[in-house]
Amino acid sequence: MKAAVYYGKEGIRVEEKAVPQVGEKDVLVRNLRAGICGTDINIVRGGAGNRGISIGAEFGHEMVGEVVEIGAAVANEVTKGMIVGINPVTAKRAGRRQSLEASGFSEYVLIEDAALNYNLYDMGKDCSLESAVLMEPMSVGRHGAFRANPKPTDKIVVLGAGPIGMSAAASLIAEGFPNVCVVDTNDWRLQKAEHLGASVLNTIKQDLAAGLSAHFGEVNVYGQVVPDVDLFIDAAGAPILFKQVMAIVKPGAKISIIAVYKDEVPVSLAQVMSKEVSIQGASGYTDGDIRKVVDHIINKKTDIATMVTQVFKLDDIEKAFDVAIKGEGTVKVIVDLT
Repeated sequence: MKAAVYYGKEGIRVEEKAVPQVGEKDVLVRNLRAGICGTDINIVRGGAGNRGISIGAEFGHEMVGEVVEIGAAVANEVTKGMIVGINPVTAKRAGRRQSLEASGFSEYVLIEDAALNYNLYDMGKDCSLESAVLMEPMSVGRHGAFRANPKPTDKIVVLGAGPIGMSAAASLIAEGFPNVCVVDTNDWRLQKAEHLGASVLNTIKQDLAAGLSAHFGEVNVYGQVVPDVDLFIDAAGAPILFKQVMAIVKPGAKISIIAVYKDEVPVSLAQVMSKEVSIQGASGYTDGDIRKVVDHIINKKTDIATMVTQVFKLDDIEKAFDVAIKGEGTVKVIVDLT
């Protein structure tokens, strides 16, 4: 089989590898689509290795494929020909520490201790592969959105119209939350967020506070008028934007941070205390998040495939990463392994 292998500063090579041998508790999946994640981009761009992907390792962790071989001890609910999304955290016995090396960019992947709703998720016979490949990043976005226990009446702002921000917004909209606004500086991405059903705000064209006040109204806080926002979901990771949010957040509001911040960000604990603001992190996802996302995809609750902006063949994976790293005119770059 062909497999993409990571070599740090020497880049990515597509090599011939042996098809994995199936143990009695394992399932062999033929990969059909794989997504390039922001974490993959940062590691490949950094070229350092040992940041979750080892030198000489197969890698990729966002994938959908077809079951082609089943071990003798696997429950019979897993069947040949089933189209499955894969949880990379539970795909290998090594668990989360090897989740970035789950072989998404290989033609075949071995799923160890295979079971439905543990590491394999049935995507249905008629699923769109361009939607199904988004199962893993959408689960990250959904987890960040619902980590704060939002109420359907909440006025919610998603910071960042990248894959995780749009996944958070789409998940909320799909589950009956009508007041979702996505904030970004790129009109093209914001058009995609609108397509998913969100309202949008471009902070290059309009001040954050004024724009959110226009969307959601205002409240008076100790003589200062601020936007009436109940929950901010930070998928942007922009320190200047977070500072602006802290300046306008209303009492009792929540902030859920999904973004990976590269630098330390000062936080006014006086603001947190006096306004009783709740700030919490959201990392990864749960089985419950994945099941909700699978239902979202199967029942086409939003047109999430709008996030897929470029598709490359496995032999062109270096070009795919170049495009993803450059980030111009992209949201989600995927690899077609068929």
